[in-house]
Amino acid sequence: MSAPHPFNIFWHSELPSTNIKLKELTREKDINEYTVICTHNQVAGKGQAGNFWESESHKNLTFSLLLKPSHIQIQDQFIISKAVALGILKVLEKFDKGFCIKWPNDIYHQNHKIGGILIENSICQNGISESIIGIGLNINQTKFISDAPNPISLKSITNQNHNLKDILSQILESILYYMKEITMGNTQTIDTLYLQRLYKRNGEHLFKDAHGLFRASVLNINEYGHLQLKRSNGDISSYAFKEVEFILNDSDNDN
Repeated sequence: MSAPHPFNIFWHSELPSTNIKLKELTREKDINEYTVICTHNQVAGKGQAGNFWESESHKNLTFSLLLKPSHIQIQDQFIISKAVALGILKVLEKFDKGFCIKWPNDIYHQNHKIGGILIENSICQNGISESIIGIGLNINQTKFISDAPNPISLKSITNQNHNLKDILSQILESILYYMKEITMGNTQTIDTLYLQRLYKRNGEHLFKDAHGLFRASVLNINEYGHLQLKRSNGDISSYAFKEVEFILNDSDNDN
């Protein structure tokens, strides 16, 4: 008989943001690790760098998870993002092939975005006292009205509706599995799996940085979470978040 899961899940009919709600709770009192805040309707959700996250009411998963990974050093904090992304993929890959991680924190199906991750860490001495993991996943929504360029949902991929609470439970358990891998010191395994599942991992592709367009291949993600690209001329460039973007075009459709 398996042990009961440690998650304490709270559902709300509507919230501006599950991350904001969870942060408010942590400020009010000492709440347990693995507390999860979910909402059927997130009206002011944000992605990385403040990007708006569109989510139709009662159609998708929007939730935030509290972790207390004090054993993870500040300089290693991107390993949390890797574990969360791999946890999500492990569940989605049960439904179809073609899911991948678009660096640094988007979940893609081929060239379309199905989800996003927003992680906010609180630092204490050399470690991370709290980590609030915000996740948005398009599950049953099929019409998107925002100017997001490439959204897709699990229903669009599989042509069937999915039970939100079942998928939530699977994702939480999967994230917990990878977080335990970190605790056991298996970070190299996570690094390898993450690199294998990166969007546009194979071949040269078109990118754009502050100096313009260029072609390069994905070389690695370094210990700080920076994307390392190898250009056509052999030069290697390293980029932090928002310093480089992937360029899609009709001839660039593989992963």
